[in-house]
Amino acid sequence: MTASGGFDPQLLTRARGALLGLVIGNQLGVPTERLGTATAIRDAFPQGVRDLAPPPKGSPFDDDAALALLLAESLAERGEFDANDVAQRWLNWMKRDGRGIGLTTQRALRFVERGMEPFEAGRAAHDAGTAASNGSVMRCIPVALRHHANVDKLVRVSAQQARELLHGNRHFVEEVLHRLEGAAPRPLLEAIQRVPWEQESDLPLAVQGQYGYVVHCVEIAFWCALHRPSLEEALIFLVEAGGDTDTNAAVAGALLGARDGEASLPPRWLEQLGAARGVATLAERLIEAASRKP
Repeated sequence: MTASGGFDPQLLTRARGALLGLVIGNQLGVPTERLGTATAIRDAFPQGVRDLAPPPKGSPFDDDAALALLLAESLAERGEFDANDVAQRWLNWMKRDGRGIGLTTQRALRFVERGMEPFEAGRAAHDAGTAASNGSVMRCIPVALRHHANVDKLVRVSAQQARELLHGNRHFVEEVLHRLEGAAPRPLLEAIQRVPWEQESDLPLAVQGQYGYVVHCVEIAFWCALHRPSLEEALIFLVEAGGDTDTNAAVAGALLGARDGEASLPPRWLEQLGAARGVATLAERLIEAASRKP
């Protein structure tokens, strides 16, 4: 699918940038994910982290990227969110690979495997006692691409908002807050509200005991989208800063990729990813799905 097929070329390049930025940010951050602090990362990588590490054979993506891409495939094929189809895809992936899968997701999919309805399984897994983790934020990206023309269907930031507002304009935060008011927890709203005037030194990058906290992840990603002109420099900064490096870089990569398009991604990272063409095509399919008549 190309712009000649009737789609806005700027929309297509930003859609590809968003999904590629997500996957690249995730893969760039995987090697430093479990090291904890910036000091530990510097000790392990004295030359810094500049390139994507090759994934293990037979496991091209870890859990964050794999689940997001499987959701994207389901949305592209079925047109709408089908919880049963998505859950089955995730369950199949867990059985054949499952690299990096979190305890909450694993628990929920085991419930699905035993015949529990997906939403009920998710509630049961959450009620078993888990923190507000950030994996779900990554999975908002395919939903935003699929429903980029229908803001009412989006829980977080829609692709429409990214197209119109993520240009270093401090006032885009006001629109996001307006969309989320009454529908999002107060800590999330307060975190987003801080972003326009927050200093880099105040970012909650590696708060002990709060790695992977969803509010911190969203705050960090929004801050990078507003304050960092270079996607490459932003992602390198995040994967070397400590905390939940792979997810922080993935969500920030998605927003920066949506802001600047696929041309903002270094060619060497696209080559190192290997699956770049497939990911880009999947992003195009999500845009195409949004144009189908019901």
